[in-house]
Formats: sequence, C-alpha cells, structure tokens
Amino acid sequence: MVSLPNSTRVHILILWLILGLSDFSKACWVNSTCSGPLEPSFPGPWEKNIFSPSSRIVSPKRALNADKGFHANYPSHSQLKSNGSLAIYDFGQLVGGLVSINFTAIGNGSIGLSFTEAKNFTGFVSDESNGGSTPDGALLFEVSSQSPTKGSYSTPIEKLRGGFRYLSIFTLTNSTKFEVTMESVEVNLSFQPSWPNLRAYGGYFHSNDNLLNRIWYASVYTLQSNNIPPTTGRAWPAPDNSWSNDANLGPGSSVLVDGAKRDRAVWAGDLGISIPSSLVGLGDLESSKNSLNILYINQNSNTGELPEVGPPISFFGSDTYHMATMIATHDYFLFSNDTEYLESIWSSYIHAMNFIISKVDNTGLLNVTGTSGWGRSASAAGYSTIGNMLMYGTLKTGASLAIWMNDSNLAKGWEHMAAKLKTTINSPSYNWDSDAGAFKNSNSDQSIFPADGNSMALSFDGANASHLTKVSDHLSNNWGPIGAMVPEMPGTISPYIESYEIKGHLKIRQTKRALDLIRLSWGWYLNNPMGTESSTIEGYNEDGSFLYTANEGYDKAGSYPSHAHGWSTGPVDALVNYVVGLEPKSPGGATWTLAPQVGDLSFAEGGFTTPLGKFSAAWQIKSNGLNLQYDTPSITSGVLCLPLDSSKRIFVDGIKQRAKPSNISRDLIEISLPGGKHTISQL
Repeated sequence: MVSLPNSTRVHILILWLILGLSDFSKACWVNSTCSGPLEPSFPGPWEKNIFSPSSRIVSPKRALNADKGFHANYPSHSQLKSNGSLAIYDFGQLVGGLVSINFTAIGNGSIGLSFTEAKNFTGFVSDESNGGSTPDGALLFEVSSQSPTKGSYSTPIEKLRGGFRYLSIFTLTNSTKFEVTMESVEVNLSFQPSWPNLRAYGGYFHSNDNLLNRIWYASVYTLQSNNIPPTTGRAWPAPDNSWSNDANLGPGSSVLVDGAKRDRAVWAGDLGISIPSSLVGLGDLESSKNSLNILYINQNSNTGELPEVGPPISFFGSDTYHMATMIATHDYFLFSNDTEYLESIWSSYIHAMNFIISKVDNTGLLNVTGTSGWGRSASAAGYSTIGNMLMYGTLKTGASLAIWMNDSNLAKGWEHMAAKLKTTINSPSYNWDSDAGAFKNSNSDQSIFPADGNSMALSFDGANASHLTKVSDHLSNNWGPIGAMVPEMPGTISPYIESYEIKGHLKIRQTKRALDLIRLSWGWYLNNPMGTESSTIEGYNEDGSFLYTANEGYDKAGSYPSHAHGWSTGPVDALVNYVVGLEPKSPGGATWTLAPQVGDLSFAEGGFTTPLGKFSAAWQIKSNGLNLQYDTPSITSGVLCLPLDSSKRIFVDGIKQRAKPSNISRDLIEISLPGGKHTISQL
C-alpha cells in the first residue's frame, strides 16, 4: 500500500465533506476511475466565472410555459393535464448526462422527454443529433394509475443526452383524465468523467474585460462537456429512429471528442484547436492523450494514413485532418513531456509523416488528394493554401519533435522541406496574390481568398514577413456585425476557422484586432438568449440563425449544429499564451517565453499547469509604464519579450537589465529570465 502525504489526505477529506459523500468515487461519473485533480491550481476571484457546478447532480434553474415564457423558479411543481400538456425546464446553461425525474400521476397515458440546446427548438421533439435521416424524437414511457401514485423515471445509459440546456416534459393520452405533477428533475453530469471536482481547473484567465473573461470560461466549460466517458460515443451507423450514445470509442477513462451533443467522436481536425485549449484551460492530459491514441491505434498500417475520425465512424480520406493529428501530437508533447508515449508512437508518427510527404512534389508543395475536411464547400484539392499551410505546420512541429527525440538528421530534412514549401507558396507564380494581399484558394483557383488558409498562414508562420500585415488586413475585411464570414463556405461564420484567425493576428501582434474578433463572434453567441449562454457553438449563419451548413448536409431547421464544440475554443490558449503572454517553448515548459500583448486592456493575468508545476503571469498598465509578475517552477527558465521603447528601462526584481534585440521581431527586445517568482517593470 502506498502511503499518502498528510496534505493529500487533508484535501481528500475536505472534498468528502464538501460533497457530502461517504464514497469518494461517487464524485466521478458512473463506473469511472477517479484520476482528476482535487482542487484548482489557481484559486481566486476569477472562479466566479466558472460554469462547472460543484456537484455532478444538477437541477433546473426555472420552469417555462409551453410558449417559452417564464413560469416559475425551480423547484416548482409543474402540472401537466390531458393530452399535449408541456412544461419546459431550463437549466440556465449547458448540461448533459442522465436525467432522473420524480412525479405523481393519475390516469392512463405517456410521459415524454425531449432535449434541446437552443431555446427555439424546445417542444415535443428533441433537436437533431443522431446523424441519420430520421428525427431524434422524444423518450416516452407509459403511466397507468387509478389514484394519485408516485413514480420515477431515469434515462437508460444508451439514451444519455450529451448536451442540452432545455428539457421539455409533456403528456400524451387518449383518456379524458390524465394528470401529472412534476416533483423533481435532476441530471447526473457525464462531463469530465474521471474528475471528482469539476471546478479544479489547471488554468485560469482574468482581465479588466469581463466579456473576455466569460468567453474564456465558457470555452473551457465547452471542453469539459467534450471530455466524455469512452463508452458513450454516438452510435454509427445512425439508428433508424431516436438516438443511441453507447458506442465504444476506445481505451481510457475520458476522451476528448468533437461535441457534447454530437458527434461524440474523435474528429482529428478538431484536435488542432481543442487539444491546446484543453491543455491550457484544464490541464487535462488524459483526455487529449486518449483521443490521439485512438487515432494512432486506427492508423492504416499499410499506408500510414491517420483516420479523419475514429471509431465507430472510422472515415479516412482527409489530408488536412491527417496533418491536424500530427500537429496536435506536438502540442500534447509540448505540454506533457510524455516521453514514454511519444516513444511508443514514434514509428507510427514517422509512418504518418512519410504518407503525407509522399504527396509533396518537386515544387515543394503538397498536392492534396484526400479532400475531405472541416466542411468547406470550396475544393481543398491540389496545391490548396489550407493544405500547404497545414503541411508547413506539420513539418515545423515534426522537426521539433525529431529534435526532442534526438534525431537531428530527420529534423534537418523536414526543416529543409518546410523552407522550400514556404518559398514556393509565397510566390505570385503559385498561391500569393499581390493585388489582393492574400493567398488564393490554390495556385489555380483565385475565385476566393479563403479564411482558413490565410488564417493558418499567420498562425503557422507560413507567410513571408512582408505579407503578414496584408493578410491580417484582408482577413478583417470578412468581418460582419456578428463574426467573420468564411468565403470558402458562403454565408457561414465558423468559430473553428476564427480560432486560427485570432491566433494568427496575435502571432503577428495585431492584438486589438484579435480581441475585437473574440468579442464580436464569441461575444455574440455567449450573449444570445436563444443559445446556451455558457458554451461555444460549432458555427452559425451570417443572418444570426443556427442554420450552419444547411446546404452541406445539416438539417434545414438548424437544430443539428452543436452548441458545445471544442473546435471553437481558440480563445482559451490565445488569451493565456499570447495576451497574458506566457507560453511553453520546450516539453513540459522547461523553457518558456513571456511576451505580453496589451491591446486595449489595462490588466490581464493567467496561467496553466504542466507536470513540472504551475506557470502564471500577470501584467498591469500603470501611468509610468508596465508592471509584470510571473511565477514558474524554479527549475525552468524563460525569455522576456517586450516592445522596443528606447525611452524606457527594464527592471527585474528592482535591478536594471540590459536587453538585446529579439529573434522574434526587430520591434521587440528580449531578456533572459530565471524560473521562480519575480517582478518586472518597464519604466
């Protein structure tokens, strides 16, 4: 038996007392192994913005009438009488899991339950989630009693509903008298199944802009809703009716999937955004690793191709998603320093790299042939900008992994390929359009200048220095009143692509522009009373409706899009790594940079946790300059990067420092910093 430290015992005892549990495992999801943190890494006033409840068992906030108007605060004993009587329970935010209800009934009839994320789809049928051609419908069970009789109902595990805000309960009967009095409604949350404390975040963010703060925490809550028990994936092929969430996705206690309601599967492209956000916001290595592992386990052993999506859907045929997995592998290792895991998949990773490199021809460009992807209607085939910017990112991150695996020759080869690709794609003879100041869809298609490829040109550093500001300017021309429209999918606003865009603007220090887009798009949805007001949506229409990709296979009513989608959580790592400015640069954060970006903020702070420990930083604008504080593990070291200002001097712990020009930009200066807790002033 391993003896626990006294401090750990105290923490466990406190948590037992808080949760009122005699069995600690009950704080985790049904039959899940409790392996998550007991307490947050950074407790503080910012925790008021956390959407995660203190208990897995949650109840509605209020009851609504059938016309969606306010009826009463919960608890309330809603009366359902005769055929077609309906009550709507509003949980006030996104929830998901297994529902239990208690009631008193008299007469003969059926009680129905339907679920929806958005308010405008409440009623007698659930919003769409099953992926098939038939509606999800509702869950029905029969009741028969000649006198008032107490009853209860709990949804079976296969009918787990992964994401909803509204639960509609209604009655159906042919009888003249059928009355139901609702007494209690509860949900057992299936989010983050291996965590005993859902509020024990490994990261945090706080600033003087409360909208940005709320967006950050809504994004992290979205990621929690996407970390699911691996035996609760969406069934595929789709059932003939209703829905089933009992598919086995793969090994582990928790898996990071694309969405809470649907598809509840490991879609590779989503991981390019959701993994770095999850690592910063939650510090959850387990779910990210399990998702990557599912894709490597199901790699085509002959060709090296990685799945576009894991089991049970198991599609192949996407070069862009193949590369997204490889980049996400780098992101996971950068935070985790999980050398044992990287060594275990290294041959598979090289097999995957050889697969995609085989499509690079003598121009140095990737010729995309696996054209499936995130859903864009414009073709991604050939020398597409999106394909080649991802190829550039794959080669650069692959070279870093090779260095960390002590294979310098492999790293040099991939670096050489990356340099050749960058030269070619930036040429006006290929993808660059000097008149537009942006990259074309491909070398042969200048009908659009796609938001995805141009955003990735900035975020992956695939654009020449002389092109950076022009690309950023061009992207901002896509903005409308509620977000950035994507030319490659007309009429659509995609927070997935916007996540790359905001990181791209921040990469080149167009800070105010990035913050404005976060407020514009994410702020619009978070403040939309028809949505969850607590999560990040998959996408929406430029007219403000939820008709995302209605012409590309989604339902025409707009109920199929997911309102809790991890690919839309880019603000999480963007605000901490770029605006607060603290970013790991080598595995586990052994080295890091502190490069704050002020924009129009007056203060910001944030942090994250890796196996090496806690990393945090804070800065404030003062009348005489900039003040910073940071706290990192003492065994680490970093580099401070600040804008060049010859009129100001830099002090670390009160001692004047001599700066040198930065390798990042000629407009920046840098100073080497030790680990530990220190203060900095630029006065």
